[in-house]
Amino acid sequence: MNLKKAFNILQKISPRLASRIAFNFISKPKNGKIRDFKKTILKEATNNSFRFKKFSIKTYHWGNGNKKALLVHGWGGRASNFGAIIPELTKEGYNVVGFDGPCHGASTKKKTSFFEMADVVKLFLQKDNYDLIITHSMGSVLAFTAMGAIQYKVNQMIILTSPSRFLEFIKLAVIQFGLTSKTTKLLINKIRKITTEYNPTTFRASNVIKKLEMKDVTFIHDKYDKIIPIGITKSVSSHIKNSKFIEIEGTGHFKMLWSKKVIEIIKTQVLNYNTQKIIDND
Repeated sequence: MNLKKAFNILQKISPRLASRIAFNFISKPKNGKIRDFKKTILKEATNNSFRFKKFSIKTYHWGNGNKKALLVHGWGGRASNFGAIIPELTKEGYNVVGFDGPCHGASTKKKTSFFEMADVVKLFLQKDNYDLIITHSMGSVLAFTAMGAIQYKVNQMIILTSPSRFLEFIKLAVIQFGLTSKTTKLLINKIRKITTEYNPTTFRASNVIKKLEMKDVTFIHDKYDKIIPIGITKSVSSHIKNSKFIEIEGTGHFKMLWSKKVIEIIKTQVLNYNTQKIIDND
């Protein structure tokens, strides 16, 4: 019996129990076996860790350039997802920082919440000034949330897809488990009880990013992305003045991180920004 069929039966017996089980599933994001091509970039990193609540957060550092870059992975991701991007950044003189979020990658495996990861991003931003932030998927809205909480200013951001509302994250669970409206409401209420700083039902990225100061922002999204529809990321980008939106195809939602096409776009955006910065300073 598959997961959706099991939930269908359980919801008829006890929607409350079904919502509790669904909550446990989304609180422990899947961490698949790390592939060999991702292991290589981790071997090249300087590893460290720090304590955050009940977690040990694994951190990674590449390069020793004068400019700093922060990488924020998506839900169910890990720092090594950016393995193809990191070498290009170090070549451009960046000191690159990445991490595995709570219950992600090599960090402690315990139940976590969507907004706990935003709090981890906030810790990185409070510690350092980054010239460049690159985000993927849910990591984009988590970074926006963290930046908004401390009014963080960044020179350049490259956003590889972005959801808009927290409810879109819930919608993925609704589809995956085949949740009824009653079970979904119980699930949202459960999330609301443990989330004191944010209201998950009304949270929107657009409300946060309107207040942020970002000089150069580029969105990249695959036209046929099946995880986050392109219209959602376009909507987010429309709230950032002078942001660039680059539409691609043939990479999907996850493979875009290793796409040569996307790597070239990132290299071009980074090079153009740094070149313009030198011209402006002359």
